[in-house]
Amino acid sequence: MRLASRARLWLAALALLIPVLGLAAYKIFWLNYALADVLPRTEYRVTYDLSLDGDERELRIRTFLPLTDSRQQVYGDEDLAPGLRFKSEVDELNRVATWSGSGVTGATRIRHTFSVIPSSVRYEIDGDLGVADVVPAAVARYLQPEPNVQVDDPAIAATLRRIGADRGTLLSRLHRIFDLTAKLTPRAFKGTTDALTALRLGEASCNGRSRLFVALARAAGIPARLVGGLILENGSKRTSHQWVEVFVAGHWVPFCPTNGHFASLPQNYLTLYRGDEVLFKHSSDVNFGYDFVTSSRQVPSAAVKTRFQLVNVWALFDRLKLPFALLSTVLMLPMGALVVVLFRNVIGMPTFGTFLPALIAAAATETGIVWGIVGVLLVVLAVGGLRLALKRFELLHSPTLAILLAGVTASMLTVSLSAERLGIEPLTRISFFPIAVLAICAERFYTSLTETGTRPALQELGGTILVVWACFVVMSSTALQVILIGFPEALLLVVSANLYLGRWTGIRISEYVRFRRLLTQPGTT
Repeated sequence: MRLASRARLWLAALALLIPVLGLAAYKIFWLNYALADVLPRTEYRVTYDLSLDGDERELRIRTFLPLTDSRQQVYGDEDLAPGLRFKSEVDELNRVATWSGSGVTGATRIRHTFSVIPSSVRYEIDGDLGVADVVPAAVARYLQPEPNVQVDDPAIAATLRRIGADRGTLLSRLHRIFDLTAKLTPRAFKGTTDALTALRLGEASCNGRSRLFVALARAAGIPARLVGGLILENGSKRTSHQWVEVFVAGHWVPFCPTNGHFASLPQNYLTLYRGDEVLFKHSSDVNFGYDFVTSSRQVPSAAVKTRFQLVNVWALFDRLKLPFALLSTVLMLPMGALVVVLFRNVIGMPTFGTFLPALIAAAATETGIVWGIVGVLLVVLAVGGLRLALKRFELLHSPTLAILLAGVTASMLTVSLSAERLGIEPLTRISFFPIAVLAICAERFYTSLTETGTRPALQELGGTILVVWACFVVMSSTALQVILIGFPEALLLVVSANLYLGRWTGIRISEYVRFRRLLTQPGTT
């Protein structure tokens, strides 16, 4: 009978393995499915929030909006500008946006919103490449002086010689120019800082560094131009940013000496315009103000949406407008439960139930694991004290649990408010934890205290915290998330593993540690 039972177990595991391998093979070999396509993309929703006071005169505001290029995909423009005409047109390099109108009085607000999916970029420049003697006619102007980029000034030429950027390979010259501009003392200047001012002061903001970089590069015979844009971060701000592009072997290669990006840009840089431009121009005496408001979310790549539709949970969640965090939580919960089973059945670690550690680990994505555990301990201990106080009233179980729910809510709010006052921002998000989960956890702790004593209850609480940590490590693994999003059928392997662990009859690790002396004695079988 035992052999027959084992055979059924292995047959069941094999039956689960076959569809997993079949679907994975179909995706990989027939549909050319790649895990890189499953990686989520960060979509930013950016709003220009402009305000001004009209006085019935002709009003005009001009700025730049981003264009789609090889590094950024822009779409979904929405414009709200009551009483004003909006116009968008593309000149040689940039997309120019203008709002105009007359007869506008009082406070006026313009909100223009668009979505963008930018990507990071990195170039490898050939170390043997020299500075070109002849450049294409289309880029020759990027060797010429401009009012704030004094290429032909003697101080620029002297600086080139001093740092050795007037000779050597293209790469060595760029490194020397980059190092000089990156080492300037950072200082926020209002208005425009030209290249010579940055050089003479030895300090500059991003626009001064970038203009000096461009002036030195052009003086060295390397075409270069300014780029203006935003560093995308959730929230509201007024700060724009400026960096540089250098023409190398037919490509415009980015450099940001302010933030130390050599021949590369991170994913959250948004290009708004190219050239030495002013981001906003407007009619005089209109009390103009602006903010950039940004929010982000994770979205699937275009390949995921179109390449495989049979089991495509990523595309389904996107169509339903559900967040990536929810998808990853749903798919990773079975993995978290498997971790709990391993700790309970194989290691012998006591925990408060099978699913509570996985649920707590899932909620800890909002706070981070350290502050999540701190918050759970604070709430559980506070509610455990409340449960002890309720004992003398001899209440029925349901009313007691209802009171504990109120206690959990009050404890969570107290922890959040205290964390805000102490400046512990991650701990303020303890309120995102499921209330019922914390209430059940507190109830389990109290039950363990009354039934088994203080020491076993604390051991069980400690085991729960340790398993929560292990679940968090596994469930927050980007590699596992990508695999399960691309191949959700792999969850059948989790079921197969649970089938095996469900008949675990071996010695648990905790039992081996506890009885190791007895087990290692001669003659012990």
